[in-house]
Amino acid sequence: MAKKKLPTKVYVLGHEYTVEEMSEKLFKEREAYGDCCNDQKKIRIYCGVAESVIRDTLLHEVLHAVWHLTHIQNHDEEEKVVSRVATSMIGFLDDPRNAKIITLLVNY
Repeated sequence: MAKKKLPTKVYVLGHEYTVEEMSEKLFKEREAYGDCCNDQKKIRIYCGVAESVIRDTLLHEVLHAVWHLTHIQNHDEEEKVVSRVATSMIGFLDDPRNAKIITLLVNY
C-alpha cells in the first residue's frame, strides 16, 4: 500500500500554512518528527515513519500554530499540552465508535 501524500497547505484560523516534507537529515538533527515556523507560516513533517505517526505529528504542528495564533502566553507548557491534545484527538478521530459525531462535526 502506497503512503499517502502530505497536503501542500493547511488553513489554521484562516491563516495559510505551507506543508512540506522534512528531510531525514533535519529529522536526525532536530530529533523531532515535525516543526512549525509561525513566522514563515510553514509546517514540516518527517514522513519516514508509520502513517499514524505522520498524522499525529501533523495535528501536533497544527496545534502549535493554533497556540501561536491565539496568543496563548504560557510557552513553558506549550510542548506538553500540544503533545497530549494531538495524541488524544487522533485517538478520538480514529475510534470507529465516534464516526457519527465526527460526521456531524464536519458536516454541520
